[in-house]
Amino acid sequence: MKTISFLTKLFFVLAIAFYAGCSTQPPGAESSPTLFHDSTPCSHFGPARIDVLPITYIAPASAADRDSTINAYVCLIDAFDSQIKAPVVFRFELFQRLQRSADLKGKRLIVWPDIDLTDPAVNNSFWQDFLRAYLFSLPLQKSSAENCILHVTVICPSGKRLTADYIVRSRQ
Repeated sequence: MKTISFLTKLFFVLAIAFYAGCSTQPPGAESSPTLFHDSTPCSHFGPARIDVLPITYIAPASAADRDSTINAYVCLIDAFDSQIKAPVVFRFELFQRLQRSADLKGKRLIVWPDIDLTDPAVNNSFWQDFLRAYLFSLPLQKSSAENCILHVTVICPSGKRLTADYIVRSRQ
């Protein structure tokens, strides 16, 4: 009988000790959900996703000696769906489009050199303020690249990478 009463008291003391818990917040403080995991205050104003505008197209060569170009219009969009300017690095790749396939991207055709927009003057030279988007004219050597996939990667200063794919067609 003594052992049962001793075990009951021991269980009660241990239950109070384990279920009391330790709180890192002062009592009465409510926890707010965090939207961002970066520790820097300016990281809240960076791009959250990218969008390739549907006015992106392949401009055919006007003369026989010139190459075609892809005019790519790209928007950086923040966490509140506003189009913004940001100091980022753009990387463009062109992939062959596969018909009737689960993965539409086939063989990679072209990789252009990275476009570094961390300098304010360079950033502003690509910015189209009336569209709130960047315009990139990418030289295209193969005019036969009619229905291809343009893969855009944005590298943020925090190291975060954002990607978007767009099926680009030639303008007739």
